[in-house]
Amino acid sequence: MFGYVRPYQSELLVKEYDQYKAIYCQLCRILGKEYGWLARFSLSYDCTFYAMLALSVSKAGMTECRRCCGANPLKKCRYLEAEGGAYEKAAALSVLLTYHKLLDDKEDESFFKSLGCRLLLPLVSRKAKRAAKKYPFLAELAETATREQAEAEQRKTGIDECAEPTAKLLSALFGELAGENAGQKAALTQFGYFLGRWVYLMDASDDLTEDAKAGKFNPFLLRLGLSDRRELTGEEQKHAEEFCNNALNFTLSMLLPPLNLIDMEHFGPIIENVAEKGLPEIQREILFLHVRQKSRFHPGRAGK
Repeated sequence: MFGYVRPYQSELLVKEYDQYKAIYCQLCRILGKEYGWLARFSLSYDCTFYAMLALSVSKAGMTECRRCCGANPLKKCRYLEAEGGAYEKAAALSVLLTYHKLLDDKEDESFFKSLGCRLLLPLVSRKAKRAAKKYPFLAELAETATREQAEAEQRKTGIDECAEPTAKLLSALFGELAGENAGQKAALTQFGYFLGRWVYLMDASDDLTEDAKAGKFNPFLLRLGLSDRRELTGEEQKHAEEFCNNALNFTLSMLLPPLNLIDMEHFGPIIENVAEKGLPEIQREILFLHVRQKSRFHPGRAGK
């Protein structure tokens, strides 16, 4: 997996890391159970975080068990089962976002580059219809975010407007987890908004060099006056990365206050690890160590 929203493993306690893996494996199991074996390939750290947050703010009972791995029957894994529909919602979200990402890639890439997407779409489409029927709220959010994202980037708008659809998507997803608790809803909504904004900006930063070479739209390139280049100089690359890092740091500073206001029944240290250490580490790896970490979870950016 290579999502952006993941913990900084070396700073987790062993029991915390085991809990995180148990959630990850249970989500994988539910994806296979609900949507078939192929759906397991849509599993991401990002939807695992959504499932963990949903469990964290709920009072659902949980049970840990060990059973054979669905992907490798010779291996035994820990699974954290839970009452309620947290895993089922996260699985549906994973399938729906994968479907819209495939649609986006099919439209934006050449025929041969998008051949894999064209072959997968009929299979994923059936799974997405099943998810949409079960969770129309999630399906509407995913479709709206994808459409607004494409429209914003086709208009070649600025950084804030381009980041807005992903920010609103996570804001709505997280806010819905609060139910009727108004105070909790406000904190979750704000946390989701800035996390969604960070995810979009991180993806745009990750694609900076690639988009410049391919002549594709990138809001950072437009903002820095580099959208007409095909190859960034060393100085331009350094300046662009510093600009991206500052924008990302500002967004991180905005998501931490609402996080501190969320009442978490479970997994608080893991969620705080992701926000306070995992996200900054991803920034460092991508912008300064140049480690590629492509994300699967957000609606995708037009022009890819």
